[in-house]
Amino acid sequence: MSKPTIYDVARVAGVSIKTVSRVLNGETKASPATRERVRAAVASLAYAPNLSARSLSGARNFMIAFVFGSNPQQPNMSLQNEYIAALQVGAVTAARSAGFHLLVEPLELTEEGFTDRATRLIGIPAVDGFIIMPGLADDPRLLTVLAARPGHYVRISPGVELESLPAMVRIDDYRAATDMTQYLLNLGHRRIAFISGRLNLGSAERRLQAFRDVMSGAGLFDPALVRNGDYTRESGRIAGAELLALEDRPTAIFAGNDSMAIGVMTVAQEKGVSVPKDLSVAGIDDIPLASSVWPTLTTVSQPMVAMGAAAATYLVTASRTGRSPGPMPFFPHELVIRSSTAAPTERKRRRVTRGRDT
Repeated sequence: MSKPTIYDVARVAGVSIKTVSRVLNGETKASPATRERVRAAVASLAYAPNLSARSLSGARNFMIAFVFGSNPQQPNMSLQNEYIAALQVGAVTAARSAGFHLLVEPLELTEEGFTDRATRLIGIPAVDGFIIMPGLADDPRLLTVLAARPGHYVRISPGVELESLPAMVRIDDYRAATDMTQYLLNLGHRRIAFISGRLNLGSAERRLQAFRDVMSGAGLFDPALVRNGDYTRESGRIAGAELLALEDRPTAIFAGNDSMAIGVMTVAQEKGVSVPKDLSVAGIDDIPLASSVWPTLTTVSQPMVAMGAAAATYLVTASRTGRSPGPMPFFPHELVIRSSTAAPTERKRRRVTRGRDT
């Protein structure tokens, strides 16, 4: 027999899931009669929250859940990812300073059992709010679960805007990719390749669209110079190898994030292609490793720690006031010019010209 859920408590008590959550968290908004019905339902079902029975005593938990997608077949997409780790640092720092705990929860993206796992996680009444990472922020299965439980959520870099989930933390990905593409053009590059992230992610789609628009506007867009990656270093290495194998290879490769850009630099070194003498490489994010590799990576910096902190602070405020603070503006981004980019050499210019004349 399966364990009772918060949905079972709500059904037996004849109230909403939100009301059950409020009663279990000791809030006083529900009437005495409603609170008694919820407690009676809890007792009859022998229900207890997964995390802690403290909710039943009326004690607040002061807890925020940090939810990221995981996949056993792609461990690099989990918390090991530098981007996710930086957001977590910001979130846990802000939560602790406000007297809240941060619960870090992986949610397997595999099809089997996903909805049940998501329902159990989102239904935990001990949690005051949820920070939803990219990869999950637009997942229709999770969005359906979120819609069934009113509460406070912040989505990181979602691809679509939803009236039911207005809180979003993001940079202007389109503008960031536009700025980097234009920078490479200004250096004198004309054959510029692009490696996108997973195209089911909003950030990846916006960055690819910006690259396509800028290059098309300059009359230089070549679909043969676009490859799809998945934001991992290995996918950057594979895509970079394909691009460098072209007879008329690019003089610059712009990767949709730093991890893929570092993968490109790795394969360039393996093939004896000098960066930036023979090939300029750029990314987005400014993860810590970007300033440690050699040559250091030109990138677009986004304030990932500050973004994680803002998400947690938003949920703390919502928990204390019972109201969403309102939409958040774009966070600023900044071009960080380092050693991995330079103007194309004359040798490269002549090779590109010959390739176009033949």
